[in-house]
Parts: sequence; C-alpha cells; structure tokens
Amino acid sequence: MWHGTVKKAAASTECMKACIETYGCAANQAESEAMAGILSKEGFSPCDEPASADIIVVNTCFVKSPTEQKVLQRIRRLVSLGYGSRLIIAGCMPDALGGRLARLAPRASLVGTHNVTRIAEAAHEALAGRRACFTGDRAETRPGSPRVRRNGLIGITEISEGCGGSCAYCCVRLAKGPMRCFPGAAVVEDAGAAIREGCREVWLTSQDCGSYSSGRAGLPELVESIAAIGGDFMIRVGMMNPDSALRIAGGLSSALNGPKAYRFVHIPLQSGSDRVLGLMRRKYRAQDFLGLVRLLREGVPGISIMTDVIAGFPGETDGDLGETLRVIAEARPDVVNVSRFGPRPGTEAAGMPQLPDAVIKARSAAAIGLARRISVERNQEWIGWKGPVLVTERGTKPGQCVGHNPSYKPVLLESAGSLMGKTVIAEITSAALTHLKGRIARGLTAGRSPIPCSRVSVSRKA
Repeated sequence: MWHGTVKKAAASTECMKACIETYGCAANQAESEAMAGILSKEGFSPCDEPASADIIVVNTCFVKSPTEQKVLQRIRRLVSLGYGSRLIIAGCMPDALGGRLARLAPRASLVGTHNVTRIAEAAHEALAGRRACFTGDRAETRPGSPRVRRNGLIGITEISEGCGGSCAYCCVRLAKGPMRCFPGAAVVEDAGAAIREGCREVWLTSQDCGSYSSGRAGLPELVESIAAIGGDFMIRVGMMNPDSALRIAGGLSSALNGPKAYRFVHIPLQSGSDRVLGLMRRKYRAQDFLGLVRLLREGVPGISIMTDVIAGFPGETDGDLGETLRVIAEARPDVVNVSRFGPRPGTEAAGMPQLPDAVIKARSAAAIGLARRISVERNQEWIGWKGPVLVTERGTKPGQCVGHNPSYKPVLLESAGSLMGKTVIAEITSAALTHLKGRIARGLTAGRSPIPCSRVSVSRKA
C-alpha cells in the first residue's frame, strides 16, 4: 500500500481513490512509488482497501514460482469480487504473461515495466470503461518522477532497468529486457530530491548495480556523486553480480568507505560449483566470488555481505552441493538467501531434467542450516560494539524501533520517545539470527560520520 501527501485534486478526479499493492524487489517498490506519485499528481488520493478504491493497481512479480502463484491468486480474488474493470495489472507480468493475464482478467488493464509513467493514462481509460494495454519495450527515464513513498525516510532510486545477463534460470530478463542505464545526472537529481524531501536513506537499485555506466562514470563514481550532495543521509547500494563487482572492486571499496555509504554489498553466489555455474550461464567461477569477498573484506573494514544460493538446480549432484557449502563456510556471508530451484516458463532451465522435490528440499535445508549458523556467529561478533544507528522503521511492538549501523546491520532498539529519522549512539547487547539488539548509550549524534567498525574481525574459519 502507499501513503503520502496528496496534492489538490483535479476536477475530473476530485473524489477518485487508488489502491496500489506491490510484490517483489526494491525496483518494484520504486516503480510503485513512482506510479503513486503520478496518480497523486493527477488528483487520485491513496487508499488502503480495494473495496474503497476506484482504481486498483497490482504491481506484479514472477521471479519465483511461489510469488507468481501468490500474485495470480490475488488477481483471481480481485476479479471474483467484481473489481476486474477497475483493475490495472502492472510490473513484470504484463510483458511476460500478457496472454495468460488476458484470460484470467479480461477486463483488466495492463501496464508493463517499461511503461510505468503511463499509469495515469491507464487509470483514466479504466475509469472510462475502456481496457488499456501499455506493454512492450519503451525507453523511459523514471528518475525524476513524482513519488509517494511507502516510507518517507527512504528514497529508492532506480539506476537502470533490464538485465545484461543470460542466466539459464532467470525469467526477469524476459520481462525487463536488455539493460538500459539511466543518465547519471538524472539519478543524482532523483537522489537529491529524495534528500530534500526528508529521506535519510537513499537506496540504489538495479538488476545489477555493478554494471551501471553513464558516460565515463560507473557505480563508484555515481555513489561518490550522490554522497557529495549536501544533507544528512546514508546510501545503500543494491545487488550486483560477482563478475561486474570484480571489475570495479577497487573503486567500489573506496566509495563504500565514504562517510555516507553503508558498508554493505549484496552479491549472489547461486552455486559454489563451477560446473553448475556453467549450466546456469553465470559469468564467473566460485573462486572469483571468494576472491571478491576477500578484496572487499580487506578494503572495507566491517563490511556486511549478503548473498543468494539456489538449491537443486537441474544437474546438481551431492558433490556440487558440497562445493556450495564449502564456499559458504569459507566466505562466511552475513546473510544467505537460500531458494529452492523452481523452473520458470520460457527459460533454458525449464527444459532441463528436473531433480525430485524431496532432493531439492533436503539440499535447501542443508544450505539453510549452515547459513543460519554463520549468520548468528557473525552477528555475535558485534556484541559490545558501540556506534551510530540511523532509525528508519518502527518495530512490531510499541516502543520498539529498528535502525541500521554503518555496516547496515539491523538494530532493534527500545525508546519511550520517537526516534524515527534520528541517529543515536547505541551499544549492542545481544544478537539474534536476523538482527542485533541494542540499548541507547548516548543521545542523538550531532553528525552522521560512521565510527570505524574495526572491532568486528574477519574470520575465515568454517
């Protein structure tokens, strides 16, 4: 759902309300915020319940089979409730599954991932009882679009769209197409607008941030340009593939050491077996991943590393799984997202001989068990650390809030007063699987320069 300040409504849509439901990644969230901003500018006010809405937008994702089924079930439900004519299906599905959606929701409008800025046109068409279909490739620059942010403290800036990879299992590129980088000036201005509007974090998102290029500037130069903007904020860099990150490792380390950058990277491994990486059509070897981890740990003290692993890819053997577990044990990532392989329509991997579900489940459990043990151990290394924590989220219980330290570790705090958008000096008192727990050791900080995380050692034990 989306919230925010709504500008004065235009006469034709003065009482119109729009409800946006979002599934998927940070890029999808950014696109939902842009659609909400465009609709707000047209006079639509935000609404949390489809029953009260004149327009319902479902921003879809189908990167994994469980997500696809969840989204399709939601669409079926909305159609069964009689909302079909005021339903707009947006995101990845319209371009990849347009025919299926037309059968499932024949009266719903479609807005593909390359046509986000046409959402207002689609809304007006739907209100007039006509079905809009804005799909297919179209060059649009989304940085600079008006926004209504889900979290007013976090600005999400897309730096590119599409993907330059050719992974055998990935269906996202079928929807998003080839990679297209947005101009650096537009990205920096978009980040600057978020900061001026009060955002304390700027998230840079892409299908592969490491491949970003605009003129002679790559990702490191982009981060440094945004960091040069005046204001009190932090930058979080999104996912990048190991091969692209290796090409910019030196500049990336320098950029992440800056006082306004979180010392955090998300670099998918997917498999520790070179044979399986070849079947996946990935462009690196397991040793490249390990070398990148070493370079980043040596160049960026206290860096947090997130990675992804796919269990049960077609052709994977017990020996291949053992290689993946070995790489995880050596790299010791802070977070490992383990996914069970599921074939996606239209991909090369869907035509490969599939492993039994029981085998995939068992291999996933083995990877999750190791990953969780390492995550807890990595978090426990922070106990006793004291430093700045920027609070951007409310906790699940009254009096709780969640912030991040300079290494983007989630820190759960308790406070009688609101700390939203503020930076406090906190001391870490305990550690859980997914977060640290701390207490406020001192009041608000005067500045935002992170304290070096030299306390946290880099361990290479299994």
